[in-house]
Amino acid sequence: MAETTAVQPRDANHLSNTPDSSRFSRQMLTTQSWQIASVPTNAVSNGERSFIGLTTNRFSDVNMNVYEPGKRDEMHCHPGSEHIFLVHQGELTLRGINEGEQMVLKPGEFVHVKAGHYYQLANETDAVTVLFQVATNPPKKSPVSRRSFRRAGDLKASDLVQPVGAIPGDLKNSN
Repeated sequence: MAETTAVQPRDANHLSNTPDSSRFSRQMLTTQSWQIASVPTNAVSNGERSFIGLTTNRFSDVNMNVYEPGKRDEMHCHPGSEHIFLVHQGELTLRGINEGEQMVLKPGEFVHVKAGHYYQLANETDAVTVLFQVATNPPKKSPVSRRSFRRAGDLKASDLVQPVGAIPGDLKNSN
């Protein structure tokens, strides 16, 4: 029989490239070669944040996204980073900006989004949606990690700010 050695958890400093260092605590086992985590164990919504980091490596991160009913992202892209989303539970409505880019994905189905291409994820059901996500980390970091998309005529946050004394809901006469 092969001799086994005790696995020593790595120092959490290897997670320095991610803002969520609690990834380390979500892993079942961490060795010099592996990071093991459970999707069912970590698929818990706290009602505030939908992004749950699981593992990280030099060229990719593995995460989960938990979407409560009615939750949707804005239309956005990640320059320099490809994303793969696999539906683990529920249904995901996926939209892009090009003709024909709308689809509803069910458990076991996934989408591979090219770097720099716009998309929107939405849960348009009455049940929780859980996604398994793989995101690439480019060898050369992009100066912008996320970019929002707005079409001409879309409201911007600054459009909703009214001057002092304006009548609420009267955006036309606020200039």
